[in-house]
Amino acid sequence: MVKAIIKHDAGTDLILGVTRGNVDRMVAGKPIRVDLREMEVTADGNILIFFGETEQDLKDQLAEFIGPETKVTVDPRLGKL
Repeated sequence: MVKAIIKHDAGTDLILGVTRGNVDRMVAGKPIRVDLREMEVTADGNILIFFGETEQDLKDQLAEFIGPETKVTVDPRLGKL
């Protein structure tokens, strides 16, 4: 995996380049977690990258993490989680 940031007047772009090995691990249900502090992003937290063949597969994987206190913005293709 290649991780980089580009800072410019409009903000910061976080760049994540994944390899076939990364994709194979995601297909096996092992998401990639990137520590935002390591990338010098000012917000605390992580980025979670995961794989699904379809939007429904992505929705099914996310469902176990969604609780009453969870705040999410969902791509409209996924519908309501």
